Amino acid sequence: MIRNYFFLNRLILEINALLNDTKVIEIFSQEKGTLVINCDKSGENIFIEFSVTPGIPHLSIKKKYTRAKKNTINFFTEGLGEKLISFEIAEDDRIVKLNLTHSSIFFAIRGKYTNLFYLTEDNRFIPFKSVQEEILNTIQREFLDKTFLSSWNELHLATFTETSNSDQIRKKYPIIGSDILREVKTRTTDSSNDKTISILNEVLDEIRNSKPCVFIDNETQEANLGFEHFKSFSFTEKKIFESPIEAQNFLLSKEYYLKSKSTKYKLVRNHLERELNKVTSKYQNLKGVIERGSQEDKYNKLGKLLLANLNSIKPGMKSITVEDVFSDGENIEIPINSKILPQQNVENYFNKSKAEKTAFAKTRELFQKTEKNYRFLQKKMELLDNIEKLSELEDLMKELKIKSEPGKEKSTDLSDKFKHYIVDEKYNVYVGKDSKNNDLLTTKFAKQNDYWFHARSVSGSHVVLRVENTKEPVPKNILKKVASLAAYHSKAKTAGIVPVAFTFKKYVVKKKGDSVGTVHLLREDVLLVKPEIPKGCEFIIVE
Repeated sequence: MIRNYFFLNRLILEINALLNDTKVIEIFSQEKGTLVINCDKSGENIFIEFSVTPGIPHLSIKKKYTRAKKNTINFFTEGLGEKLISFEIAEDDRIVKLNLTHSSIFFAIRGKYTNLFYLTEDNRFIPFKSVQEEILNTIQREFLDKTFLSSWNELHLATFTETSNSDQIRKKYPIIGSDILREVKTRTTDSSNDKTISILNEVLDEIRNSKPCVFIDNETQEANLGFEHFKSFSFTEKKIFESPIEAQNFLLSKEYYLKSKSTKYKLVRNHLERELNKVTSKYQNLKGVIERGSQEDKYNKLGKLLLANLNSIKPGMKSITVEDVFSDGENIEIPINSKILPQQNVENYFNKSKAEKTAFAKTRELFQKTEKNYRFLQKKMELLDNIEKLSELEDLMKELKIKSEPGKEKSTDLSDKFKHYIVDEKYNVYVGKDSKNNDLLTTKFAKQNDYWFHARSVSGSHVVLRVENTKEPVPKNILKKVASLAAYHSKAKTAGIVPVAFTFKKYVVKKKGDSVGTVHLLREDVLLVKPEIPKGCEFIIVE
């Protein structure tokens, strides 16, 4: 419910009471999709966190927040030093407006298009996540035309009758949201729905005045935010809070906990099932061999019988039938190899007997180890089904030597090996230091849809522009700035204008036998640029 309009409405009322007389001292991002505003209130730090991640967009307040020493980016720097005046919410949309002394920040929750926008004093509209200019202009006009409230939004439900249905209400007031209508439906007990409006007013009043609550279902590993008397959430545990800020922060941490627990549980289960499948097959095969028993005595007996009847073996014979003196004198047919001497056939059977003895001993030993492993995995599977705490799950992962992030790319650990620039406070650019480092940058670090740059016809560094979101086009002015960096880090550094080739990394190949630092382009475009470190380009010093 943290995305619900009326929860946001209640939230900003509480935030306004908390953040009066505060000043902005930092606006930064160190996690994808998250912007943090560090405010000072009488010497105390208060952090406003905006998440534009589509699955969990939220506005939250935190008393503590540790900014990393590197890999953080400053945003909306013109707002630094301004006082925080108030939070408001659009009358008809999930848009929260933060009013500063001379500027504003808009937080719009719109599914995958959730974003933040900074409106400067001179009316420039700057997005947190990239937006095409034409769309950005439309959004700006839309936002400036809206009415914003700093009070509770009182809906005029008197225009509806008690028999009005949910579709009619939602059509007029989309901001009510499906979660509120679900709560109303849960409370409606008669088929005529003749109390819909009364119940809706009751629910809205609870959101405005009652205590927020987090409903936890440990069986489904889900947590939901609602209010004290809500009935639409299943739960095994219920926690009541004094404020929506506390409830939301608890929910976010609980969701992270449950998600982490669920992810790790699946990792362990998949590992155990995979290992059990392999071990079970091996265990059954070995068990079958053990149950059949060793063939040592059989081959030894055939060798002895063949030796006793050695003179009866004639050239070209493929088998010989002899009396089995070890089994009450019955006849037995013994296969022989007609291409070798009779004595060699005898030796073959004795050798098979010795080999079978050795092999069966090893099989028995392997079966014991496999059976032990099989029992161990079965026991751990039973243990997994009874684990309740995340710490117990993590202990089991350590015991089984399961990594938390098996698919994590190694390339992310290489970033500190290259020169690192940030362009326009958003785009990460990496520059090779020498031929060997160029190879590492291009072949190991760069991703398929990253942009790759190199000054044409001269020696120089490989340059990679990391593309974080392939659905957002990189503006041409950014490509030109990165091309200028590539020209600057080449032998053409002192030239007036330099042609720079650029393409996606997937079109850069290294052929067998190529010297260090040499690559080939399957396709390319060219930009003519001045070699320089362009404006808005910050060099990051790796500590």
